[in-house]
Amino acid sequence: MKKFYTYIIMACACMMTALLSSCELETSGAGDFDGMWHLTRVDTLATGGVLDLSKEKIFWSFQFNLMEADDKDHGHQSILMRYNKSDGKLLLTQPYAYDRENGDAPLAEPTLLKPFGINNIEETFQIQKLSGGKMQLQSEMLKLYFKKF
Repeated sequence: MKKFYTYIIMACACMMTALLSSCELETSGAGDFDGMWHLTRVDTLATGGVLDLSKEKIFWSFQFNLMEADDKDHGHQSILMRYNKSDGKLLLTQPYAYDRENGDAPLAEPTLLKPFGINNIEETFQIQKLSGGKMQLQSEMLKLYFKKF
């Protein structure tokens, strides 16, 4: 009977370890950025222009140290970039055109980035807001507004 209880305790311990390990897999290490963000508006700082994108399906998604910029209407090529968040800033670097079948191609110029509010191969944003399901980022040229999806 003592062996039976030992087996039960060991089985419970294994199940608890598996459950706790699976919870760790659910987090991506992106902290507050984790998940998918809908780009709803872009303001041009120099002119005061406002572009309403709330009806468009432009998204930024963060996981580990990667950010994917994606147009769910397929009007623009999806982009992958490395990101680093520190001191209230978001740094985006190393852009690639997302193409898993043929190999992601590194970008040498920012043309494909512009529809996503990114104007340079390496872009730094001030994190002005990141709470309550809203994110607001500002570069030298633009202010971007996001809503958590």
